[in-house]
Amino acid sequence: MPLSKSPALSSCAALLWLWLTLALGFTPACPAAERQTIQVPPAAGSAGINKALAALKESGGEVVLSAGTYVIQSPVIIHSDRITLRGAGPSTLLRLAAKANCPVVVIGDEANQPRHTVRGVCVADLRIDGNRTQQQGECWNGVCDTGPSTAIRSSGVVIRRARDILVLRVSASRCRSGGMVTEKVCRRLVVQDFSASENEFDGLACYETEDSTFAGLDLHHNKSAGISTDIHFDHNTFSNVRMFHNGSHGIFMRNSSDNRFENIEVRHSGRAGIFVDQVDEGRNTGSVGNRFNKIRVIASGGPGFQVNAVSCKRTQLTHSVLEDNASGVWEAAPKLVVQEDVVVRSRVRDRGKAKGESGSEGGSSGGGENTPLKVRLE
Repeated sequence: MPLSKSPALSSCAALLWLWLTLALGFTPACPAAERQTIQVPPAAGSAGINKALAALKESGGEVVLSAGTYVIQSPVIIHSDRITLRGAGPSTLLRLAAKANCPVVVIGDEANQPRHTVRGVCVADLRIDGNRTQQQGECWNGVCDTGPSTAIRSSGVVIRRARDILVLRVSASRCRSGGMVTEKVCRRLVVQDFSASENEFDGLACYETEDSTFAGLDLHHNKSAGISTDIHFDHNTFSNVRMFHNGSHGIFMRNSSDNRFENIEVRHSGRAGIFVDQVDEGRNTGSVGNRFNKIRVIASGGPGFQVNAVSCKRTQLTHSVLEDNASGVWEAAPKLVVQEDVVVRSRVRDRGKAKGESGSEGGSSGGGENTPLKVRLE
């Protein structure tokens, strides 16, 4: 068999290309189509897109969408390897039909517990409208977690048990659940230039995801958090992210460790700007070893930066500004947060105890007597 026709070798080549691209600092792009390409017109809707995806051969290929509105009656599901779904940019709109009650795009197997891993998929250059007010519930096919597919929420993009995935220049708004969800053990995702707004819950929710990169995110006016992470979300990187006017937090973290956040801006969160915690009373679920560098948190309803459990050790906050929040850095115990060159300009000037988001007395706020050294209060 010629090398170019081998699915295994093609997959390895795609993976090598992806990581060389990231290592050299180039902007990621979907692999060039060297195999089958199918174009789908807007009038074909989700049925036409899924038919084209099913027609691609084992070696993979590309489904190309043009400018226009595609009505989504049922999810667009990519459950094979080496597939690209590419639009024409913001002029390509996938709009969920009224009462469809389902996600718009699923990358991975749709069973409640995915049966296989999907690899080498790229989705790029399109917009998603979840048509939130015309949906009847959050979950696909009925009441959440009660039957087939009901574990999958009605989000814009759902990535499940997937590896080596690219999502580029995609937006998801007005979804009945979240803008994007990653779950069921994902590895080596690259999400770049993704925006999420006006979703019922989080802009981006990530679970059981590792070794992934999220860059150039714009997450705003979501009813819950801009970013929410939980259930072993480990060894991931966020950079160049803007979050503003999200209903609860800019970032909400539980059971998430050894992640790095660089050049992050959080404005006008309803509660804490950045909230780091464990799962309920599970002390072995603390968020450990997370690093935040060049963070700017402004005008939060709660603390600018809150570490809510003593199990959340080795949290670092460096070269950052917390401005006009209800308080600065709030810690469940002194010196949980290693701070360096942190500027706090806070509405609360009390140098004694401050209230964290939970409302319990204790902890320390920026400028408080228990705050570690190298923190400047202006």
